[in-house]
Amino acid sequence: MSRRRARREDPAAGGEAPRGEPSRAARGLARDLAILVAVFAAAVGIAELAGAATLGVAVGVGQVAFAVALVVLLTRG
Repeated sequence: MSRRRARREDPAAGGEAPRGEPSRAARGLARDLAILVAVFAAAVGIAELAGAATLGVAVGVGQVAFAVALVVLLTRG
């Protein structure tokens, strides 16, 4: 087997990950984005159920929760 082929097949050797599965970084990014969306949606829903005056107020609460979750995700790793 040539060096070029070995490097392409082995992600640890600097080659690409197999086409069928996402890389570890892509899975981590997808997980973090899912967490941020879930936090935003949950905060908006809770604010609405708690009696927010308008949907705009509830979305504002969701933005604050999103920002807090983003800071947590950025500082944890």
